[in-house]
Amino acid sequence: MEESLLSVQPGASVTDAAKLMLENKVGALLVSSGNEYLGIVTSVDFSRKVLARDLDPKKTKISSIMAKPLITLDRDQSMKDAYQCMHRNNIRHLAVTKNDEVVGILSVKDFANYYYHEVEKEALE
Repeated sequence: MEESLLSVQPGASVTDAAKLMLENKVGALLVSSGNEYLGIVTSVDFSRKVLARDLDPKKTKISSIMAKPLITLDRDQSMKDAYQCMHRNNIRHLAVTKNDEVVGILSVKDFANYYYHEVEKEALE
């Protein structure tokens, strides 16, 4: 799980968000207003909702393409619960909470790493 919580304002442009993602080597950003997380935006949103529709990323606002509401899962729930939530909602990034506060983002890449290490651990036993 990615624990550095990077966010962008809903009024930011797609170009600005893409630059922030590039600089920080992440595939998703939380969308926030004040202390509240409103949703999430991903690199897939950029390609499917902006580029594929021939929109101008400098003029397109994050608020028009972000996934909302923010779908969350408690940190104490299992990886199976997380998978089911992501599958049910057809999402690749899931906000993880502790005491109703977002503490990280779980991605499909995190699943791959988790299960790879589980298989490696079983092979050693």
